Amino acid sequence: METLDKIEEIISYALINAEDGSVDQEKSAGNAPIGDLTAFFSSAGEVIRDSLSMGTIKCLSLCYGDNRLVIFPHESKYIGVEIARGKEPVEIIKKILSSLTIEEKPEIKLPRSLSSKVKQINLLVDEFGGSDKKAHWLELLKQGLGVLGGDILPLVGIINEKLSFKDNPIMDKEDDFVQGLRSIIDFLVKKAVEEMGSSQARAKVQAVIERMK
Repeated sequence: METLDKIEEIISYALINAEDGSVDQEKSAGNAPIGDLTAFFSSAGEVIRDSLSMGTIKCLSLCYGDNRLVIFPHESKYIGVEIARGKEPVEIIKKILSSLTIEEKPEIKLPRSLSSKVKQINLLVDEFGGSDKKAHWLELLKQGLGVLGGDILPLVGIINEKLSFKDNPIMDKEDDFVQGLRSIIDFLVKKAVEEMGSSQARAKVQAVIERMK
């Protein structure tokens, strides 16, 4: 990634796919296996977060020798950067995110049929998760995408705790994509009924319908 190559404080870095923990990119200038370390500790962080109901973990910082590994989520990936031990992790993260926001990205244009379904899914996650179980429902959303996403899966991701399109969809498959998103909605509603009962789930779905107006 050119952005990370340009930041002088970064010694080595790795990009890990949050879905399966695979190494997407890696550039190592030292002896530490940055890709493996980032994959292991990002996964371990998720397990600890979910086990202790800690909500969203913004970053992990691990020190070894003269260096420090800082791991943080960004869009559908975990970024792990190796920096000098004395550097401030939060400042490095801010610098990286600031640089990433100015990278040119394709303009995403969605037909109303798709944008409304994406909005509905994000509102359902908000309603079902509330302020204390958002991470749990985002994880359920990931599960639903993995099982039911089909052709739409490569085009979407959970970015800043919301389902978003990462690329423009092929319009020839619009109907298939709409059906795929409907399946995700049905999956989330079914999970809500299982976890909180039909009455409470129905009330939250109705609240989403009101918010969609």
